[in-house]
Amino acid sequence: METVIEVKNATKIYRALDFWKNERTVGMENVDMSVYRGEVFGLLGLNGAGKTTLMKVLLGLLKPTSGTVGILGGSADDIGIRARIGYLPELPYFPKYLRVREVLEYFAGIFGIPGNTRKQRINNILETVKLEKKSEARVKELSKGMQGRLGLAQAILNEPDLLFLDEPMSGLDPLGYKETRDIILDLKKRGKTIFFNSHILSEVEKVCDRVAVMHSSRIKNIETLSDAVRKNGSLEKYFVGIVEGNP
Repeated sequence: METVIEVKNATKIYRALDFWKNERTVGMENVDMSVYRGEVFGLLGLNGAGKTTLMKVLLGLLKPTSGTVGILGGSADDIGIRARIGYLPELPYFPKYLRVREVLEYFAGIFGIPGNTRKQRINNILETVKLEKKSEARVKELSKGMQGRLGLAQAILNEPDLLFLDEPMSGLDPLGYKETRDIILDLKKRGKTIFFNSHILSEVEKVCDRVAVMHSSRIKNIETLSDAVRKNGSLEKYFVGIVEGNP
C-alpha cells in the first residue's frame, strides 16, 4: 500500500515561559502513524487530547519540535504538495458580505484553476454540496450548516489527493450528515485519501477504514474499524476502553 502520511516519533512542545523560564505544554508526544492512499482514516479523542495539534503539524501550520512528518511523498512546506491538499477547519470563516459563488471564485483563483474551466468546476462543486440554489446568497444569510457545506466546497474545489476534515459534521442536521458522508465515500471511490477527526462516533463508524485514538497527547491505538467493532461490540466501547486504559 502506498503511504500518503508518515509520522515518525513526532513531538510538539509549546513553550510559554514563566518567570523561571521553565513552563511548557506538550501538544503531542512520540506520535507514530501511517495513512495509506485511498483510505478514510478517523482520529478520535477527547477535547484537549492533541488532535488539533497533530492536524496542524500534518498541514504544515506547526513545526514538530522533534521527529519527522511526510505528506504525499514530500513535505507540507512544499507548495506543490500543498496544492494537492484540501482542508476544512472546524469553524470555517468567510467574509459575511461575499456571495457563495464569490467565495469559491476567490479560492479558485488561489488554487490557480484556469478561467475556462473555473465556472463549470464551481457549478459542479455547488451541486455536490447541495448549495446550487444558494450560489448568489451572501454568507451572512447562510445557516451554520450551510456555511459548513461552503467550507467543504472550498476544501474539495482543487480536487485534492489528500483531504483533511476537522469536525466535518459540526453544525449539520441529519440530512447534512448523510450528504457529507456521501461526499466522503465518493471521494474514497475516486482514490482520494481522507483524514478527519470527529466526536460523532456513529458517523465515524459509517465511513472509516481505520481509526486512531489519541489521549493525553499520544496515539494510544490504531485499529481497523472492523476489528475495533468486532472486538468491542461498538466503536463507542472501543473508544471508551482505550481512553480508560482497558483496550
